[in-house]
Amino acid sequence: MEVVNGQGVKQWGLTYAQEGAFFGLTPQQAGNFTPGDFEIGGSNLFFFSQATPTSPNKIAVVSRTGQLLGIGTAPALPNSSSASYYWSFVVSPTGTEWAWPLDQTPLATGQHHGIVEVGGLGEANRILYRWVAPLGFTETLVGWTDTGIVMQRTGDGPCGYGPDAWFTVNPDTGKLAELVTDNEQFLAASSGVTVAGLLNDPHTVLINGVRYSESKSVFAGAAVSPDGGRVAVMRASFNPCGSGNIPEDSIEIVNVANHTHVDLQGIQLVSWWDNNEIIAVSDTESYNPPPTIPVPTGDTTPPIRIYSLQGQKVSEIIPANFPWSYQGVLS
Repeated sequence: MEVVNGQGVKQWGLTYAQEGAFFGLTPQQAGNFTPGDFEIGGSNLFFFSQATPTSPNKIAVVSRTGQLLGIGTAPALPNSSSASYYWSFVVSPTGTEWAWPLDQTPLATGQHHGIVEVGGLGEANRILYRWVAPLGFTETLVGWTDTGIVMQRTGDGPCGYGPDAWFTVNPDTGKLAELVTDNEQFLAASSGVTVAGLLNDPHTVLINGVRYSESKSVFAGAAVSPDGGRVAVMRASFNPCGSGNIPEDSIEIVNVANHTHVDLQGIQLVSWWDNNEIIAVSDTESYNPPPTIPVPTGDTTPPIRIYSLQGQKVSEIIPANFPWSYQGVLS
């Protein structure tokens, strides 16, 4: 992995052997280490390692400068062939804690029930919340922001069925709160802003309950700026889950306070860089990437750039056909 600045200049990086060394692995053992398995929490990186499929997970917390801050633990990951494999780690925006759901239903059949647990550096793992899902559903975690730990209720069939629901769990008290209501699809929640899409109207998103609709495009995602002042809504000219022509993408930048918005045409949202710039990919380069310096798979990938809120290119942070994929922004 590599960490780059806003001009795409490498600041530091880790080899697979160095990542494995966080867990006391020799270079030979690190050859069996699963590389790239990390998450970003605030200004820290979280790496995960498991000696065997039944061994507890070890979590290495690494600072934004590459220094090991400490090692924590979490239970063994359920086997991917298990019907209870409906969970993932989420890491806190403070960068020192992590949480995971565990389905405790015998043989994972019948009405699902389980727990949400939390661990962290210098603290014991603890049960934060006990959940019981309606018949035919189960619970998983999909994020952790300053709004809370985001829990999603979804159908437990192979493709899910029935309407999903989203809640937050308070990481201090374990109190459950509804995040979005019926007929809404959760898109983002942080810094006092909640974004949802209407399930019966793919043209419309709700930002703190205020409707924003564009008749010639459908929503395909959203992200809240770090200070909560703006929301970037990813839009496409056709349903991203269906078939059709190459989409014409755009990013709708909404000012939360005064409800104004501007549309940036021909770019795809990746994330926010800071409060005044976004990270995005050009439609032209995404659908017709330059065939230079092929990546090891032989595929081609477009460059990733920082853009102003007026849609102007600011800098290139990942060049075309770079061997690393974008993972996120350290605060």
